[in-house]
Amino acid sequence: MLLGTCGWSYQEWVGRFYPNNKVAKLPFYAKVFDTVEVDSSFYRMPSKSMVKGWAKATGPFFKFSLKLPKTITHDRALVDAEDELAKFLDVIKPLEDTGKLGCLLVQLAPSFAYDKADSLESFLSILPEHVHFAVEFRHDSWDRKEALDLLKKYKVANTITESPIEFLSKLAITTPTHSYVRWHGRGKKIWYDYTYSEQELQEWIPKLKELEEKTDILYAYFNNHYRADAPYNTLQLLRMREELSEPQDKVLKRIERKSMKEEAAKITDYFRQS
Repeated sequence: MLLGTCGWSYQEWVGRFYPNNKVAKLPFYAKVFDTVEVDSSFYRMPSKSMVKGWAKATGPFFKFSLKLPKTITHDRALVDAEDELAKFLDVIKPLEDTGKLGCLLVQLAPSFAYDKADSLESFLSILPEHVHFAVEFRHDSWDRKEALDLLKKYKVANTITESPIEFLSKLAITTPTHSYVRWHGRGKKIWYDYTYSEQELQEWIPKLKELEEKTDILYAYFNNHYRADAPYNTLQLLRMREELSEPQDKVLKRIERKSMKEEAAKITDYFRQS
């Protein structure tokens, strides 16, 4: 399993995950985790020089998964997107050349319903077969067998998510080569503003084991970035799986100490104001 977070450049992680502002974020992150999902590529296509910098800043076995730009998935709604896709694939070629390309995420717009299935199939048909892709549905109309059959046809993974959209959490496996999991959090107004409890994380242990048994590679990312909850929950899950390394344990203990100090400060302030 490749387990990491969605993004790494959050300033609010400083003091919790990152020890201070002096450390370069990506090289530090890559010493703790072996993969990351690049969320920023959804909002703006990176430059090739930036991508080369990512590859240079990480170890030889590190993997980058990336979200397709919204110009493809949202603005064009997958229609007439061949040129834009080719441009994106060319930009991220340095990752492929260095063996650091993980999976590409096709996150569909909430308005992209099943009546656009033909558009999705046309898009899936032009995807290069040697690259791993995953589709994340956001509309309830995709909760049907035909949607999964379509992904199976093109060997594209169904994205399994932990979010307020319940049907997305089903362990639907659509290709034996890879599976894709994202934890968005269970918050209502802001999905990602959420801290998973140890009990909630424990529920995922058998699910992840099942996915690992049925697919060659499992990509899994925490997206609840507020307060550095994403790396915190990632490290907790690794500890539950008894896979926590010494550097990871050191970071986890720093996060836990910081959290305890903040909670103690809140209690002190409460009694002072009472």
